Amino acid sequence: MDGSIKTTSGVELWLITPKLDFTFTNKLFFTTFIQYNKQLSNLNINARLQWRYKPASDLFLVYTDNYFSDNLLAKNRAVVLKFTYWWNL
Repeated sequence: MDGSIKTTSGVELWLITPKLDFTFTNKLFFTTFIQYNKQLSNLNINARLQWRYKPASDLFLVYTDNYFSDNLLAKNRAVVLKFTYWWNL
């Protein structure tokens, strides 16, 4: 759920997450989202390119960028390559 949430302890949490999905072909996808968390003072940008080279088997290239939301100074960045393969035993 996006937006403001009151917890049982009365703390107000803000978590906002817009997301975009692009399907180029039936085997190539791009997903990106931006996530803002007021409680942690965090702004996260995530982009993922997915290639489905055979059913249930994918190659992902993911870029993640985290910032302090106050001054937009970078916290950390990462590029990850993930390979999945379906073993039909």
